[in-house]
Amino acid sequence: MALIVTGNGITNIQGGFGGVYFHRDKSGLHCAAKPRRVDQGTPKQQKQRAAFLKARAACLAAAPTVIPENQLNRWVSYYMYRALNNLPFLFDITASGTPVPNCTGIYILGGQIFGQNWYKRIDNAWVIWCKAPPKVWYISTELGVHVVNYWYTTNGFFSCYNPYGGATGIVRISSELRPPPADYQIPKL
Repeated sequence: MALIVTGNGITNIQGGFGGVYFHRDKSGLHCAAKPRRVDQGTPKQQKQRAAFLKARAACLAAAPTVIPENQLNRWVSYYMYRALNNLPFLFDITASGTPVPNCTGIYILGGQIFGQNWYKRIDNAWVIWCKAPPKVWYISTELGVHVVNYWYTTNGFFSCYNPYGGATGIVRISSELRPPPADYQIPKL
């Protein structure tokens, strides 16, 4: 707040003009900017807040195991961009454990079989597929065929798979956020 010194014919200033208002108190004349009313509930602001909350929650859930500490803001920015543009979040399907033969690794969507999505390992050596009814998920080398060594579960896709035949070890299927592309940079404001 500025203090106005009177003199040369100016004895009093009151009222407002051009975003500034003038008033007098016991210490003298003052001027201040008019307070601006900010509408914080516009649809655009609500969409941006919802995108930020969705992106931050997803990244914080993955942060301890997947996201390097110095990269969290980059990941949140990337997934906020995806949420604002109604793009789905990207996940990698991961098989982990110590199975023999080794079927661990990253799986991607391969298509549909028996009305269910099926996934293939990125080297195309193993597939995860479902046969229903009853709903049984399999990890095998052949799509839609029970081979000698495979894993199975009736507890749903994201669970532990039990060995059958000559296979050994438990396989756990989980999903993790896919990292932003290497060339993605946080937009400058």
